[in-house]
Amino acid sequence: MTGWLRRVARRRERVVPVVSRATRRRWLRYAAEPAADPAATLHLLYLRYRDRFLPRYFAKFHAYPVPRNRFARAWRWYLSDVLIQSLRLLRRNGRLVRGSAGVPLGRQLRELVRLSVSLPSMPENYYKFGWYLPERRASAGDYLHRHETKGALYEMLATRPDLARVAPLNDKVGFADHATAAGLPVVPTLAIVENGEVVRAAADPVAGELFAKPLAGKGGRGAERWDSLTGLVERAGGRSLLVQPRLVNHPELADLALDALATCRLITITDEAGEPEPVIATFRMPAVAGVIVDNMHRGGLAAPVEIATGVLGAGSGYAVGDPVTRHPVSGGPIEGRKLPLWDEVLALAGRAHRAFAPRLLVGWDIAIGPAGPVLVEGNEQPGVDGLQRLHQLPLGPHRFGQLLAFHLGQRFEVPRRW
Repeated sequence: MTGWLRRVARRRERVVPVVSRATRRRWLRYAAEPAADPAATLHLLYLRYRDRFLPRYFAKFHAYPVPRNRFARAWRWYLSDVLIQSLRLLRRNGRLVRGSAGVPLGRQLRELVRLSVSLPSMPENYYKFGWYLPERRASAGDYLHRHETKGALYEMLATRPDLARVAPLNDKVGFADHATAAGLPVVPTLAIVENGEVVRAAADPVAGELFAKPLAGKGGRGAERWDSLTGLVERAGGRSLLVQPRLVNHPELADLALDALATCRLITITDEAGEPEPVIATFRMPAVAGVIVDNMHRGGLAAPVEIATGVLGAGSGYAVGDPVTRHPVSGGPIEGRKLPLWDEVLALAGRAHRAFAPRLLVGWDIAIGPAGPVLVEGNEQPGVDGLQRLHQLPLGPHRFGQLLAFHLGQRFEVPRRW
């Protein structure tokens, strides 16, 4: 395969779908009063304002410009994102779905292409959200998409230009300092290592086991466990690392957490009255012994959490497969299990949301330790794919979508005609 074809065939996260007139008319009809469908409203807001905000998002990925003209967008969308990806996904998942759900390969391909073009949606969502099942496919238009939220809607949610300074989330050190100043339980910063040198250190950074992760990393990439700061510095090379103490899980979670720190991803959004509201949550855990992070894209599992009770549903990874009711390594029960100290987790998320005002939406990563919950990170752009997959529901009509549409509707004009 030539370099050009390889670039075309490669899965791209920076997506600019082509939206048909029929799709726009459908969104306009659903978003009109008195229906005020939040999913359609968010789809319209993305489409209307994406050309203003996408360049800011694309700029984070060097040498990847936003396709400007219609021909370039159509070429990338229909050929690379829809057709090639549909064929690759069918080859990977088609026989499994045919065996489990009885959907013929030809029908899968037709539905893959049709839904991708008409919604529009990346083809992978057909398998990720189980749209090959008629009961789930019926609500496909209510799903929110990564290209909408991360590419534009989250960027549009920023209330002021200096938000990263007054309420730091991406800056891991700034986040910990801000949380500490607010009196929140947070993983402390023991040291910062840059270019093989310790540029900041606590009074006793070598006490106990250490956990190091890249200062600019995300998703658990590059995380390491160390017994001494000296050894870590010697092996760091030119990397910039944040060094923290290794936390332990609550004893009741030992059979799910294995060798990693298991965390809850809890989304809070400011409600219509200006108060933080916990809207949706998941619990993440490793699926392989010896792994030190719990992220799903690192092979981990996650389970939906019922907000009111802290009870887990069945677990799942990103691959197509049956729900996981018991942990694949320990055999510990997942589905129906109640997380310890759940009321304290909710209370901590609410306090953190207030402390990081004026942010309107934050995805909190919270560990549940023996002495109580602890903040690990805050995410200004939490992913929506895992939430919708695990909870088996679209976020458009969910409280998540309602509040997101409420805040964006106050800041931007919702199109009423096109």
